[in-house]
Amino acid sequence: MIGISSIRVAIFVLALIFLSLFLFIVKRTRLGLEVRAVTQNPGMAASMGINPDRIAMLTFGLGSGIAGIAGIAIGLFAQVTSELGQGYIVQSFMTVVVGGVGNIWGTLAGATLIGGLSKVIESLNPANTLAAQTFMILFIIIFIQFRPRGIILQRGRAAEA
Repeated sequence: MIGISSIRVAIFVLALIFLSLFLFIVKRTRLGLEVRAVTQNPGMAASMGINPDRIAMLTFGLGSGIAGIAGIAIGLFAQVTSELGQGYIVQSFMTVVVGGVGNIWGTLAGATLIGGLSKVIESLNPANTLAAQTFMILFIIIFIQFRPRGIILQRGRAAEA
């Protein structure tokens, strides 16, 4: 039997809410359109009247806000210390690399793949989580050899850069 605490379910729901909010902002608002324009071609966006510095500032603020909420969520079930993020930074990097840099759906697919595979490896030998991490790093290295741009490839002009 699998036991999942109610706080983890609440954090998952919170993550889904903020993912939906983020996707709405990026896909359906003027700010999202301007962010995509500046990301693809800052010079052209500036010539169209978009201030790239303002967009960079707003994007940084949005990302920092989401990171702050994630930090609060992690603090709900983990002991908050100065080393709290060290256990997550490598997995986060691997998730983005496997999913494809700049692709939200790829990042979600990468997170699902890495999380699932990690738990399967840990279930084979629960006492040795270091072996699971080592196998995951080897998997990432092999994966990058065959799919250097990630699981889900970007389409359009962003893929050409």
